[in-house]
Amino acid sequence: MRRLGWLLVLWFFAPTAVHADTGAVPLEAPIVIQSNETFNGEGKRFSSCERPAFQLEGTGAVLENVEIEQCDQARGPAVFIVGLGHQVIDVTIEAAGTGIAVEDSYGVRLIRPNVTGKGREDGITVHDSGVTVIKGAIIDHVRDGIYIENGTGHELVRPLVTNSRYGIHLMFPTDVSIMSPNLHHNETGAMVMGTERVRIENGQIYDQVGASGMGLMLFEAVETSIRANAIYGNRVGIYAEKSEWTAIHDNGVNGNDIGLRLKRANGMTLTGNDVTNNRYPVVSFEAADNVIVGNDWGGQTLDLTRDGQSEIPYRADPYLFLLADSYEAFELLYGAPGLTVLERVLRSPDDVTLTDVSPRATSFELEWQGTVGATVLSGLLILLWRFGRKQDDYL
Repeated sequence: MRRLGWLLVLWFFAPTAVHADTGAVPLEAPIVIQSNETFNGEGKRFSSCERPAFQLEGTGAVLENVEIEQCDQARGPAVFIVGLGHQVIDVTIEAAGTGIAVEDSYGVRLIRPNVTGKGREDGITVHDSGVTVIKGAIIDHVRDGIYIENGTGHELVRPLVTNSRYGIHLMFPTDVSIMSPNLHHNETGAMVMGTERVRIENGQIYDQVGASGMGLMLFEAVETSIRANAIYGNRVGIYAEKSEWTAIHDNGVNGNDIGLRLKRANGMTLTGNDVTNNRYPVVSFEAADNVIVGNDWGGQTLDLTRDGQSEIPYRADPYLFLLADSYEAFELLYGAPGLTVLERVLRSPDDVTLTDVSPRATSFELEWQGTVGATVLSGLLILLWRFGRKQDDYL
């Protein structure tokens, strides 16, 4: 009781905590940060409406540690960047318009930007720029999370985009790497269009919603590499159309309505993917010259040579899918034995099928690990059981 009394006395005489003023500083005109200048907001909050709150120009400007809120009628960016080698670090934006806009720039770095929108404009846009680095972006409820148009050499690391139209939207840039993206509950996780040499690796791309509900969508994309991603819970896991020389390898594509949908996608390489437990693993239309080997489709396999690859090829026949695509009522009959037999009898033309010549084998082996003595003892027990049963039969 004595100790408790001292604690109550100390609490009573303790100084009252001083809370910082959380009111936003209204800005009628943008704060312009010129070459080699640094603006550290120390956590202060600013508000803007018709014009950007901050504008970075010249070379090597730095904006860090600020919060920005835009008025509801804002349409322009909260932060506008043009020039060389600028950095934006730990900036949080409640955006009605675009959060951060980068134009005609080179070597810009956006570190841990956090943008929450109203679903009307994009989170971060990059136009006609080179070697932009975006690390640790968190973006929610915007039109497109990260929109990049033209330019080259961009690097996106650990972007988290949710509740938007496209999590990442690429239009015509080249040599873009997207490492460890986390894209979920968007209409499409990533839309890749008119690009060359885009890499998407080690991502979590799942539970996209809406009519499209696609994990990854490639359209007229060349030399795209999709590796080691977990793509699940979407309507279509990976959709590729008019795309060439795409490498899809070592991904887990599971639990989607359709795992892979390929249309006029030529020169592709599919290896080492786990495409099991989708409602329909793959649908292919007019796709040719593709190398498909060593994937796990979940079908029947037979590994006679014990090399991990099945001697029974996997042939993806979209007969039932095409039937259901024309008559939706047939979707209710997925998996029905009768239709499965029909699917095997009525083979689709080769131009709409996809064949894995050596799918990954799922073998079952039973090996005896015992000794000779254990073997003899087991035999005696079997004989005794057999003899005893016959004695019972006689009785």
